[in-house]
Amino acid sequence: MIIPAPLPGCSGFSLVHFVYLYWLNFIFNDPFGIGGNTMDSREVLPSEECTHFDPKAFVSNIGAFLIFSATHSLLARTVVKRFLGLEGKPYERPLFAFLSPITWFLSIYGWTPIGNCSRFDILNIGLTQVLISGGIFLLANLYLLGLFYVMPDHVFGTSRYKLAEGEEPPHELLTTFPYNLVRHPAASSFLWMYWVLPAYTVNHLQLAALWTVYIIPATLLFEEGGLRGAEGEFGDAYEEYASKVNAFTPSKHAIANVLGCPVGQRTDRKSA
Repeated sequence: MIIPAPLPGCSGFSLVHFVYLYWLNFIFNDPFGIGGNTMDSREVLPSEECTHFDPKAFVSNIGAFLIFSATHSLLARTVVKRFLGLEGKPYERPLFAFLSPITWFLSIYGWTPIGNCSRFDILNIGLTQVLISGGIFLLANLYLLGLFYVMPDHVFGTSRYKLAEGEEPPHELLTTFPYNLVRHPAASSFLWMYWVLPAYTVNHLQLAALWTVYIIPATLLFEEGGLRGAEGEFGDAYEEYASKVNAFTPSKHAIANVLGCPVGQRTDRKSA
């Protein structure tokens, strides 16, 4: 199977920017009338006429979300990669990174609001919400983009085309930025952005819940299950890393290290 050298990885890197902007417009409900799908219904009806909860749309949204989540999760499993003949191939990560934004876009495109009684208007929120929610959202946004730009090969496989057939990239435990703040930078960014978005309409709550229900087991059970413990790829080294760095929220230890003021190792192993 021949895939043009850097195309999948670089295409994935470019494509994710387009989908990310589309997603922002989606969760902000297209505030400037650009077009595209929106999280909430474009038309809000009076309480006596509106639909508070549409069960068909609710189920449909789960199906749309599975387009991304199921594909993303399955293609990350070693047994699936081995079955598809992708394991150890230089184009495995670039292909994964290319398909992910496509399935993400399809899940957004397939979204149907489950209620049309209220609508989040980003242009009509209070100053406190702008400062607190907006500030946290912006930091999470920059943190996610930081992952993309600091580690493009790790995320998108932009340099994997340089590897010879059968040659694998170095396997090392990443503990530098952005992995020195939380163990799962991308997952954390989306969790924070979804839950600090000051919408809390029924549509927002379903969307945020879907991502949360997917992210937590996908990272803590499936991803970390192959990294830590006696059978894990990094074993005790990952256990030590996890004792210092939380899964989704920056720990005191992590913040102190980033600020150049390291503190003693934590004795608890709780993940947040």
